[in-house]
Amino acid sequence: MKKTTLLLAFLLPFVVLNSCNKNDDDATPVPIPETVLVGQDGNPRFNLQFTNPENVDLDLYVKTPAGNTIYYANALADGGTLDVDCLCDNCDLGPNENIFWENGTAANGNYTYWVTYYGDCGGAGSKTASFTLRVIKNGTILETKTGELSAVGESQHYTFAHVN
Repeated sequence: MKKTTLLLAFLLPFVVLNSCNKNDDDATPVPIPETVLVGQDGNPRFNLQFTNPENVDLDLYVKTPAGNTIYYANALADGGTLDVDCLCDNCDLGPNENIFWENGTAANGNYTYWVTYYGDCGGAGSKTASFTLRVIKNGTILETKTGELSAVGESQHYTFAHVN
């Protein structure tokens, strides 16, 4: 009887947590703790997290409604800023990249965003990296995209319609 009680006591928090999130597929914005993501919050904010920074250099790109692209070689455009840029294993804040606009400064319109596999870092390990891209508005995740890149090239391009 003790083992059953202990097992139930252990599993109960997981059952309760899962029951609060029955519809994982709906588009309801999800608040996130700021400690999870690196970089300045904003409206909008595009955040990239990836694996294998010892062997792979992934870069975040965001094209603004005006047609300008923010990335490692053009860190400022149309009020947006690339404030975190990870280069191979030289990532003080971990394998993250972040582009943001301060609240009320981003133009309304469509923003196109994607990940580019820039190159290998010279490591002897795997040349594949998984990534998670998030679009965030003042601490709330609006969109999440995941994927994997294993050669020089780009992920799918995604579109986010921003309205102030």
